[in-house]
Amino acid sequence: MSTTEKTHEPFISNDFGDRYLYSVNRNAFNRIGSDALYHSLFGDKLFGEYQFNIIVGTDSGLLPAYLLKKGIPTGTKYLFVELPEVLSALSSAGLLDILPPDICVIPLDGLAAAATRFNMVHYVFLDAVCVHESAATRDANLLEYRNLSWCLNLEVNQSVRKIWTSTNASKFILRQLENLAENRVCFSEILKDACAGRTAVILAGGPSLRVALPWVKENRERLVIIAVSRISRLLLEEGITPHVLASVDPQKISFEVSREMLNYSGEELPLFIYSNHASPLLVGQWEGKSIYTGPRFPWRTPLNADTLLYSGPTVSNYAFDLAAHMGCSTIVLAGVDLCFSATGQTHAAGSNENKIGPDLGQINPRVETYGGGHADTNQGYADSLYVLGLQARLAVEKGRRVYNCSLDAARVPCIEYQAVEELELGTWDESPGSVLARLVPDATRQARLEHYRLVRAEIGRARRKFQEICRLSKEALQCADGLFGRKGKTRDFRHKVRMDKIERRLSGSFQEFSGLVRQFGLKRFCSSLRSTIDEMTDEQVETATYEYYEAYLAGGEYLIEVMDGVLERIDARRDEESSNPDYAKLLEQWERDRQFGRLRVWRRRNPEKAERMQAEKGERVALLEAEFDRVMTVERTSQIDLLEKLHDVRHTRSKALLLFKRGEVDELEGMARGLAGHPDQEKALPYLNFVNGLLAELRNEPEVAVSEYQHLLADLEHPLTEDALLQIAHLSMAAGDGGNALLALECLVGVSPTYLPPYGELLRAVGEYEEAFNAYNRYLAFAPDDVGALITLGMFCHEAGLSEAAQELFQRALERDPQNGAALAMLEGAAASLG
Repeated sequence: MSTTEKTHEPFISNDFGDRYLYSVNRNAFNRIGSDALYHSLFGDKLFGEYQFNIIVGTDSGLLPAYLLKKGIPTGTKYLFVELPEVLSALSSAGLLDILPPDICVIPLDGLAAAATRFNMVHYVFLDAVCVHESAATRDANLLEYRNLSWCLNLEVNQSVRKIWTSTNASKFILRQLENLAENRVCFSEILKDACAGRTAVILAGGPSLRVALPWVKENRERLVIIAVSRISRLLLEEGITPHVLASVDPQKISFEVSREMLNYSGEELPLFIYSNHASPLLVGQWEGKSIYTGPRFPWRTPLNADTLLYSGPTVSNYAFDLAAHMGCSTIVLAGVDLCFSATGQTHAAGSNENKIGPDLGQINPRVETYGGGHADTNQGYADSLYVLGLQARLAVEKGRRVYNCSLDAARVPCIEYQAVEELELGTWDESPGSVLARLVPDATRQARLEHYRLVRAEIGRARRKFQEICRLSKEALQCADGLFGRKGKTRDFRHKVRMDKIERRLSGSFQEFSGLVRQFGLKRFCSSLRSTIDEMTDEQVETATYEYYEAYLAGGEYLIEVMDGVLERIDARRDEESSNPDYAKLLEQWERDRQFGRLRVWRRRNPEKAERMQAEKGERVALLEAEFDRVMTVERTSQIDLLEKLHDVRHTRSKALLLFKRGEVDELEGMARGLAGHPDQEKALPYLNFVNGLLAELRNEPEVAVSEYQHLLADLEHPLTEDALLQIAHLSMAAGDGGNALLALECLVGVSPTYLPPYGELLRAVGEYEEAFNAYNRYLAFAPDDVGALITLGMFCHEAGLSEAAQELFQRALERDPQNGAALAMLEGAAASLG
């Protein structure tokens, strides 16, 4: 029954005093009461300090009331997301009027505003955002709760991801600083509108990429080919040299997926265009020409020459902006699918992702494709799609044409589908490669040395700023000793005046560099400011003050170390240009940076000096070359380890069950296709049986479902066996087959004693009272503190006329949960029977 039909239904009460909407909770609380059920479901999960708990559903208002009864921990917030019709019923009943400011109930479309009001950003930095499901959501008597839970989880995951990527920039800043020696020639100074009127094709790593490659190869001289660096291996296999290789990611994994770009050789190397924070392992080891984009330094300085804007979050978005800034009038997307294939593959054939197998287990958004179907995407792709739509709209407004050449790609506004055979390409007197070679200057020794001089001076200036911040932080800590009477000092409020002056300097003349310090200590700063001053005790204010300035000091000292590292790298680069370099110093710097291929770059520029290095340091040179060969060829990379964890078929279990609850036949069929084509069939087959069983249930074919589940009973240790037994038990009970249901539950009891209570309930339902009693007794030996089980067994005893035993059990329940209404009511009933 839909919530719309139940808008005006009355609240009803059970024997434990729980008032609820029957359509929402049905009989969930009628056996042991809401207090006992919540204690069993949540334990202490909802009661940690400084947590942001987002809860799907209110259980007709009972769950917020339970939280109020238990007490709200310090700094903790509760945000309930409820179905609109249920929210209206709660409001009409006045159940929302009694809630304190730390508890809020909203519809899903109010999440963003409520998250801002509750300062969700703060909790994200504390790793303290938790999503929970109410009993109503778990039971999903109203099917709308399934969709609400799904949508809420997607939105929360997206919000948390955006907060981290938009505010936690420390990794990007570090890579930007590491790249300073190479960030010499900026894009906007030489390539703005360099390819005006031409057609660019952006090659990314989506599943459809290989379909377009023959056309790209055939028309290389008529296209400006901009390829993301991660597909270099595929392009080398196909004999395609792009005009531009693009890279943005700062992580080490970016090198692992793009390392084959260092294998390009010959006269016409691609031009490497990279973001200022791209992986130094690529930037510092590239032998060809390169230019960077974005500001050179992470603070304001005249040395920041590039004024153009470049989009993220993916390298595909970045490549699109490169094509637009270069003036290309037509931009064709190939392999820019930004969604999964029909079998769950995320990347093109031949990629590491494709070899590992499909990504079938993540809870992902769905998007429409140009072919009219729907496909899974992930949150990173979804973010990229949104930005790509904005980029395309701006491009079209400026008269550009934008096409995607794959029907299997995600549909994006302002981007039309066009088969590559139908695209009209112009002819030009000068090839794209010649244009880029002419415009991008060859690096000279003099130009590099001048660049190193300027960078060194600017880093020295920043280092002095960080030193002063550290000095001010130490002074503030000394003032704090006087303010709070620590370390033998007399408590004196006048120290607060000096601390206020220090804070004004940190947030005033040092604002820009103080901001960098805070970036490198976000968690520590957030920890020191977990509550407002008005909410803090005197002791908490004192602790927070010390934590705050200690965070400043630690961040400043760390950045001084970073500046020293940059200076050492710059000095090593200057030594590379010396007529008499310190070979040991060069080798040490390359090893420290793990840029073992830097030797090849230097050798190409300095063949004579390289011979002398070989003569003097031959053994160490050989070790460096061997290590470079190893990192270029090792198959067991951190990317492979990560992919195997992310794409592990074990993750399909939870998603398959969620899709089953939602009745998503099409998505389950797609999962089955992916499992049927999985490269590791031995591992995938049990999951395929399970998914096929769920599909059979949705098709109302219970016998087929049981047949599929029975394949899983041969291996009792398999993680799916327990789920298969549960499904068999449910199907048997639905068919009135108590014998097989009992048999399945008996097997489940062998898996875990936690199944003894439902086993006992079923025994009781079929009249096996003594066995039911024994099942609960056995269970309480394993879980003596389970309040719900104590109450249930007490009810058994009461019904059997064993009032003293019942009274004892209810008393034990109250010892563990003194406010449990169900136990109190039953204890009174048992006492009345005795009296």
